[in-house]
Amino acid sequence: MCGVFGFAGDLTGREWRVAHRLLWELALASEQRGTDAAGYAALTSRGELLWQRQPGPARELFAKREFGALSRRRVAMVIGHTRLATTGAPAVNGNNHPHLAGNWALVHNGFIPAHEEKAAKLRLPLHSQCDSEILVQALCHYGERAGPDVCLSFNGKQSVLALNNRNRHMLAWTNGEMPLVAFRVEDMGGLWWASTEEIAREALEAGGLHARFAEAKPGLAYRMEVDDDGQVVMHTQRLKATAAWRQAG
Repeated sequence: MCGVFGFAGDLTGREWRVAHRLLWELALASEQRGTDAAGYAALTSRGELLWQRQPGPARELFAKREFGALSRRRVAMVIGHTRLATTGAPAVNGNNHPHLAGNWALVHNGFIPAHEEKAAKLRLPLHSQCDSEILVQALCHYGERAGPDVCLSFNGKQSVLALNNRNRHMLAWTNGEMPLVAFRVEDMGGLWWASTEEIAREALEAGGLHARFAEAKPGLAYRMEVDDDGQVVMHTQRLKATAAWRQAG
């Protein structure tokens, strides 16, 4: 069990300072789902990907000056993670989230069975012992259209948030085995994500904020981009769980 959270939107300076504090509160609230490691990836409006990960609870990572400095940047998208380790020791930082490949950064809550066997059949490189890495390698290899289908075919338990800094998109999906909720904060633009409504409400209460919630539907991939007017445009794609790895080799 891990925690994932994220945000997509183009905010004013004042709104972003409030949003930055909310990300901090989401990280703290998500510690209930894991304190073995924590990480985040942030995409600036210019397409620069900034990321950090380290062993230990989220409060240690998010208290660092690097995350604090993001409050003074123009940030369009963020994904975050709190880890309860399953495969891959958190002391080896490459096993922690976000996982990166090509233009992708990804955080995952869940477990992918036999991930090494599936990666070998698809000839996907793995640089860590963490099962979650197969997901970002599949996105990198198959792209944002076919990639989520292949990821879903790996079965197991999946709730995923991913960023692409070339296309400046965010992807989100769940197969229903792990929770994922979306919410919009009152009087603020953008779209937010958290593992559970309970976590989100805890973070919102700490910031004196309110929101409207919707559960992510299993079997749908949500693709978000920020348009020229600063609005979050979201497209949905029904996933087919194409079992490419079963036919590979």
